[in-house]
Formats: sequence, structure tokens, C-alpha cells
Amino acid sequence: MRKAIIVADMLHDFVTGKLGSVRARKIVPNIANLLKKARQQGIPIIYLRDSHTPTDREMKIWGEHAMKGTEGSEIIPELKPEKNDIVIEKRWYGGFANTDLPEILKKMGIDTVIFTGVSTDICIQNDVALAYFSGYKTIVPPDCTASIDEDAHEYALKYMKNIYGTEIISSDKVL
Repeated sequence: MRKAIIVADMLHDFVTGKLGSVRARKIVPNIANLLKKARQQGIPIIYLRDSHTPTDREMKIWGEHAMKGTEGSEIIPELKPEKNDIVIEKRWYGGFANTDLPEILKKMGIDTVIFTGVSTDICIQNDVALAYFSGYKTIVPPDCTASIDEDAHEYALKYMKNIYGTEIISSDKVL
């Protein structure tokens, strides 16, 4: 099994900014610990980062957020990417759509993707769906993902497990 970790949208706007939440801030130490273990084991880490333009479709739903070139679209300092990490900008909920992510995972020989970040019921769930449809085994540590609403978080975890066969397992048991 060849794993990679995806860190989705742990950005200023989604953690401490206009769409931030206490739940998002609470998962930061868990993700940091998981990334430390992954780096020690040579597991690739890929950051997905919303980087929107004013004409993106999401603007009509959420208003301006994580705009390309602004602090709001920057990864929070506590989870700052390191030298060998990959950062991919995205303009959709899922990082598999119109990015280099599928090619990067294929080139690395990845068969299992571990998803962390926000929001469980939006970007994480969409990424898991696209990973599943692309043939990947998916893992989501619930203590490394968050939604603004706890019920939405729990529903999304249950949905991913039941519909995509996602393994829902705490971060201390993932690696």
C-alpha cells in the first residue's frame, strides 16, 4: 500500500478568517502530528489550496473567499508546507477537478489517499468521491477534519463510509 496525505484548505479564510471556525482551529494540532509522522515515514504530503478568482462559480454561493494572491488563500503557519511537500491550487470543491493532482498521484504510484482538512461535508467529501471514482482507497481521520456544523461533519463521515467504503479511523491509527 502506497499512501499520500492530502491537506485540504487549511487556509486563513477557513481556519481563522471569514469562514473559519473553532472546529477548524481544533484540528490543527492533530493534522500537525499526522504530518510529522508522515514525513518521518517518507509519505508524500499534498496541500490543496483554494485560490479563487472573482468569476469562480463558488463566489455566488459563498461570497468572496480564499481569493488568489490574498492572505485568505494562504496555508496557516502552523501547517506550513515543507521543502518536499506539494501545493496545488484549486478553484473547485474537489482537488481532482482541473488540477495536476490525478497525474501526481499516478506518477507517485499512490493507491491510498488520507484526507485531512476542511470542510468535511464539502471539499473533503467531494475529494473522497473523486478519489473513489478514480480507483483510490480512501481514509479520513475524523479528528483531522472539521465542518462548521458538527451534524454536517458526522453525516459526511457516515456518508463517505457507507457510499465510498472510506475507512474512518483516528489519526493515531492511520500510519
